[in-house]
Amino acid sequence: MEPRYEIVVNIRVPEGYVEACHFTLAGDYEAAVDLFGKLDGQEAPASSAAIRFEMLEVNDTLSTVLQRRYVILSEAGDNCKKILRETFRILTLSNIKT
Repeated sequence: MEPRYEIVVNIRVPEGYVEACHFTLAGDYEAAVDLFGKLDGQEAPASSAAIRFEMLEVNDTLSTVLQRRYVILSEAGDNCKKILRETFRILTLSNIKT
């Protein structure tokens, strides 16, 4: 089975992190890495960053974290917009035959 790629959004709480939502990405590994590279945020946790984005590779029941971004709320909103825009583009334009 081919791996699939997801972006999981976690919110920091006193006990650690809680999953808030996740996106299943359309496209292959290169498309997932390219999209994740466009997201705002820092690769290392900061005290002000209450939200974490993780790019996962999922093979059957095994998930592997490939990359992370730590963001503040305004950056999280921008990132969600970027993810949805790119997913929409891939899903709609890949079905158009020329």
